[in-house]
Amino acid sequence: MGATAMNLGKMDRLRYRIGQLDGLSKLGLCLLLACLLIALTYAWPQARALQQLQLDVADMHHAMPQHQGQWIDRSPQASLNTFYQFLPREHEATTLLNQVLDIAEQHGLVPEKVDYTLSRQPTALFSKYQLSLPVRGRYLDIRHFIAEVMDTLPSAALNDIALKREDMLSDQVEAKLRLTLYLRKDGQ
Repeated sequence: MGATAMNLGKMDRLRYRIGQLDGLSKLGLCLLLACLLIALTYAWPQARALQQLQLDVADMHHAMPQHQGQWIDRSPQASLNTFYQFLPREHEATTLLNQVLDIAEQHGLVPEKVDYTLSRQPTALFSKYQLSLPVRGRYLDIRHFIAEVMDTLPSAALNDIALKREDMLSDQVEAKLRLTLYLRKDGQ
C-alpha cells in the first residue's frame, strides 16, 4: 500500500467524521479554520515584523555612541550655534531662489516679477533674504506650492499671504506671497 493510498484513506475517514457532525459543530469547525487562516495570513506576519523592528531597535542602541562620563554642552549659546549650522550659507541664496521658482513652475505658477532683498543684522550671525512673489493660479496649486516650499526649504518662512479672487465663479486666484529665507552669513 503506497503513501498516496494511505493519505486517501485518511482523507476518507476525515470526510466521514465531518459528515457525522451536526450543523452547529460544523459551524464551529468553520470558525476555527477561519481564525487559523486569519492568524496565518495577518497576525503571524505582523508578529514577525514586530520582532524584526525590535531587533533593529536593539541594533541601533548598540550602535549609538555612548556619552557616559562625557560633558555635553547644552547651553543656550551651543543650541544657537547648532541652529546657525543648520542654516544654508548666504552665497546659496540664488540657488534657493531658483528652487522656489522651480517649485512654482511645477505647480503651474509663474510669478510676474520677484522682488527680493537681502538684509543683514550687524549683531546677528544670520541674514534674511526676503522674497515677494505675486502669483496667479488655482487656490489648490498655490497651497501645494507653499507646502512644498516649506518642506523643501526648512529655513524658509511664510510671512504674509494675501489672496484675491476677481470673480466668485472663477477658479483663478491672485496671491501675493512674502517669504523669508534665513541664511548663515558667509564667513561664520
